[in-house]
Amino acid sequence: STQSTGGAIAVTFRQTNIIWVGFTAGTVVIRDIEFRGIFTDRDDFMSQFAIAFQAILRNFKRYLKLLTPYIIVIFGFAGFILYNKGIVVGDRSAHVAVLHFPQFLYFLLFLFFFSAPHMVQRLRYSHLTVLRYCFRPVHVALFFASALLAVACFRYEHPYLLSDNRHYTFYVWRRILNRTPATMYFLLPVCFYTFLNMVALLSTVHSKFFTLLYFLCCAAQTVPQGLLEFRYFILPYILYRLHVPQHSWVVLFLELCQYTLINLLTVKVFLNKTFEWPDVGEMNPNPQRFMW
Repeated sequence: STQSTGGAIAVTFRQTNIIWVGFTAGTVVIRDIEFRGIFTDRDDFMSQFAIAFQAILRNFKRYLKLLTPYIIVIFGFAGFILYNKGIVVGDRSAHVAVLHFPQFLYFLLFLFFFSAPHMVQRLRYSHLTVLRYCFRPVHVALFFASALLAVACFRYEHPYLLSDNRHYTFYVWRRILNRTPATMYFLLPVCFYTFLNMVALLSTVHSKFFTLLYFLCCAAQTVPQGLLEFRYFILPYILYRLHVPQHSWVVLFLELCQYTLINLLTVKVFLNKTFEWPDVGEMNPNPQRFMW
């Protein structure tokens, strides 16, 4: 299929894109099950999960045929891992998988910033969203308990993040996320607000299965990465924007202005703001430039 072919091409650019091949395969099954109309309004999530699982077992051959193109891509990727003796291409010591749970929180902050017009516009609706979840205190407590534990016990500082001052993440880490030991704790309400709005927006047009699968894939994409890099967040962000309802033209125009301004400033800084690395001047005499 076109989707699996696109997924196979995407994997050749970045190995972690295999996660989103699996996401696409999962959405194929989810949409087929929903199209059959086997759920009722009285079914809770766990009941729906049991019904969906039984439907997959009853129609196993059909779903196997439906997912064959994706299975081929996944098995091909597994063959690559066996041949390469790992997923990493390049310096393996610099790309060791770790349990870096704060990465998911950094992704929420990234999404909040780059969808700022939407998030600000959602302020007038957020009291309803927050009330909906505050009636279930266990959800709120679970989010903050998990976030506090992640920041306190699983924060990871990659050597590249601390040493390469050409990248914006170097300054984001030093001047925002790690400005003080407590800074990230103060940003957790922003993460919570973003997470609530993501769930609310995705749930308006997609099922709970789709929303759950999306967040599981986001976690699989971000958590194992030791290095804080925005490139790990781009694809999850784009998929989120494609799958949420479109806002007013005013919000979309503000988003266009935001992205245009960011791009213009990025190009201006890259072209006009250079600096030297005096300690490696002989090995790399060229001027250094700021980049994403």
